[in-house]
Amino acid sequence: MNRSHAGRMKLLCGVAPLLLLAAGTAHAETAAAETIETAGSDGAGEIVVTANKREQSINKVGLAITALSGDALRSQRVVSLADLANTIPGLSYAPSATQTPVYTLRGVGFYETSLAAYPTTSVYVDQVPLPFPALSTHASFDLERVEVLKGPQGTLFGQNSTGGAINFIAAKPTDTFAAGGDISYGRFNRVEGNAYVSGPLSGTIKARLALTGARADDWQYSYTRKDKLGEVGYYAGRLIVDWQASERLDFEVNLNGWRDKSDPQAPQYQTLLSQSPTTTVPGLRAFPFSPFEPRAADWTPSTRPHADNRLLQGSVRGNWEVVDGVTVTAISSYVDYKPDQGFETDGTTLMADDFIIDRGRIKSFSQELRVANSDRSDFRWVVGANYEKSHVYEYQLQTFSDISTAPVFGYTGAYVYSDQHMRNYAFFANGEYDLSDRFTVKAGARYTNARRRAATCTGDPGDGSFAAAFDGLANAIQLGFFPVAGFTPTGVPVPPIGGGCAPLDNTTEDGTPATYLPGEFNDTLKEDNISWRVGLDYKPASNVLLYVNAAKGYKAGSFPIASAATFEQFLPVTQESLMSYEAGFKLTTLDRKLQVSGAAFYYDYKNKQLRSKIVDPIFGVLDALDNIPKSRMIGVELDSSFTPVRGLTLGASGSILDSKITRFVGLDTAGGAIDYSGAVIPYTPKYQLRLSADYVWDMGSAQPFVGIVFSTRSKALANIGGSRGLVITSDFASSVPVDRTYTIPGYSLVDVRAGARFNDGQWSVTLFGKNVFNKYYVTNIFTDYDTIARFAGQPATYGVTFAFKFQ
Repeated sequence: MNRSHAGRMKLLCGVAPLLLLAAGTAHAETAAAETIETAGSDGAGEIVVTANKREQSINKVGLAITALSGDALRSQRVVSLADLANTIPGLSYAPSATQTPVYTLRGVGFYETSLAAYPTTSVYVDQVPLPFPALSTHASFDLERVEVLKGPQGTLFGQNSTGGAINFIAAKPTDTFAAGGDISYGRFNRVEGNAYVSGPLSGTIKARLALTGARADDWQYSYTRKDKLGEVGYYAGRLIVDWQASERLDFEVNLNGWRDKSDPQAPQYQTLLSQSPTTTVPGLRAFPFSPFEPRAADWTPSTRPHADNRLLQGSVRGNWEVVDGVTVTAISSYVDYKPDQGFETDGTTLMADDFIIDRGRIKSFSQELRVANSDRSDFRWVVGANYEKSHVYEYQLQTFSDISTAPVFGYTGAYVYSDQHMRNYAFFANGEYDLSDRFTVKAGARYTNARRRAATCTGDPGDGSFAAAFDGLANAIQLGFFPVAGFTPTGVPVPPIGGGCAPLDNTTEDGTPATYLPGEFNDTLKEDNISWRVGLDYKPASNVLLYVNAAKGYKAGSFPIASAATFEQFLPVTQESLMSYEAGFKLTTLDRKLQVSGAAFYYDYKNKQLRSKIVDPIFGVLDALDNIPKSRMIGVELDSSFTPVRGLTLGASGSILDSKITRFVGLDTAGGAIDYSGAVIPYTPKYQLRLSADYVWDMGSAQPFVGIVFSTRSKALANIGGSRGLVITSDFASSVPVDRTYTIPGYSLVDVRAGARFNDGQWSVTLFGKNVFNKYYVTNIFTDYDTIARFAGQPATYGVTFAFKFQ
């Protein structure tokens, strides 16, 4: 072991006991409300999860899992994807201008916001996949629980689960009539409602209908004029119908839909980093930077951010016990998603880069067929196959007449489209065998075959300016006035592009020479892999589980969508692989009053997909997808809860992560080569910590309660190397120090709640506050051509909730 590795091991060994001492408390997120209702005693309630695609106690599964009950989600007001990330140690959430959520779990993430990009953390609702991040926006309502599985889950959950999997488990139809709901009123005149009705329709059929929705006034304001942005308006519904066709055969139909007209968040203008300093638009050079206030922002009035996005999804699940102890499960699903929005990216009132139109369509069909035996057997196995066919189309219309290179080339904007077809199939098998009452061996594998076809084009917005610029460049190259290394000019002028595709073919795939002629980019990416996992569980006592796992997972390659001058920016990143080594424990003691779970892991990453830089002959240095040859992560996590007396639940969870790129030579912001070895992987805070306390007590027919949550995380970087690759231009200006240009500062938040339940929980009232100290914090930082902008987190919010239920 070399000195650096020895130092890291000392760090891990030293930190783990400190975390244990700081915690003293597993599964803090289950909350006092759930503890009282599910346990019925002083002990904590047991959570059932489906990590192995069969129901098991979370304390008997040798995997790192954080689970939150539906009661905990409601009591702690986890109503968004960002809220969920704040409750899970090791999970980070980064918003994007396109409203596509980006998760990073244990340092494993993929910051690519196009519709067709697969995430590294797969999302499911009742084991039905939501294969693209935009589909998961309104999945978290009327839930029984949510499970976050950490580490590669490729064996059972597919190749795009290198970071893990998030399983939303919807509340199911009840055997008897039940109904309930809640309504909240809060800051910015936010009104939010939830309702459900459930029960039997016949002797063999029961159903559950759940609805949710919210509306709120603008929460952002322009700091240069009188204007506001940030209205909230969405509604969603879910219908589940269960049919017990026979003693051995049952079906579940799940219909989901939502529509969201909420305004996309506007970013805050932070830094001027011009591509062409001599021709920087005077208005941009003089534009004031945003104040460090969560509500302040700016946007172009004529291209105001807007949205009208909708989703429809249906699935059918059938379970057939063909013989005693052997069940065949088939899950078919189809999702249709249609975004129609426009958004701001530069954070100014200028047209430095505004997306007037961002429209598209996702149509995705998936099928799973699997066979599993009874969980009562000493040898528990499951074998199956998956098939997915998806078509994703995205069209964007940009205006950028105020960027620094516009005076040079004369263009005012462009459109770009990406038309992608994906076909994936896989075969998998997983098994667990009890060698004895104490030892269980585990093994699983999956073969995946993936194919993705892409057609991408950048064209003229209609005024002829973009086509003229590319006509001039293409002709200059063909006639030899613009020399290109390795290319022999043809001497033949290029016909006018007109409204067609403008990017020039400068690729040399399969030995075909570059033509430098304009046209549509077409390519096919074919990949296959074998992901696997092996492990050993050891139970030294009935209340203790120790486990070790080794796993290898893959994430499929991807094509970007971008305005580009050449085909090079359209090239795909290829599949990445992650080798994981993990050891952990789960402990329940003190008559179930104390639960503690922890894990330590090492990740060996190859060809990690990240955003880096590329030099475009017209637009200059732009973001592009790239494969990082080698990187690694080392980390420890702890999750704990402690119920010292009836009604009081103390919780603590935390993670420490050391991430590093070990081999990669990329480009800086001026297009020069730079070695990024040793750089921290983006969106990976060094530590995250969450502490909570909930207390419920009896006062006759009332049960008052109070709760508080404190969460904190350290700083993170929003790009490769932070400011290491930042080259200062002559008109560079910024509202932050140069060395913090791409640093997302660490921050701490406090949430509180208090209220009471009445008549055995038949109705309740809750006062709540989130970010009660109005902490200013940043959730993302990104470069947009001549500007660098940031997203700010929500300011302090507060309100009251009335809830009721009948059953």
